[in-house]
Amino acid sequence: PDLKDIDPTVLKHCHAAAATCILEAGKHKADIAAISTCLEDCKLDKERIEQFCTEYQCGELVTVVSFSIGRSPLHITDVSWRLEYQIK
Repeated sequence: PDLKDIDPTVLKHCHAAAATCILEAGKHKADIAAISTCLEDCKLDKERIEQFCTEYQCGELVTVVSFSIGRSPLHITDVSWRLEYQIK
């Protein structure tokens, strides 16, 4: 309910970015200092960085995100192609 005023497309991109950040940090076994530096470069405020690092240290954050994407890697289910050409 708190996010109902946000454009769904923007919200989807934000969720994907946050999930990618969490998974990449877990994959590279990043320490808190590296994560803090990265988030500071992204212009996050200190309070949010501390909250993120606290959640990340618990270890459950990486597990929750990794299980939420499923067991198989993402794959393309549908695509449509259009050929454009000009004859001069």
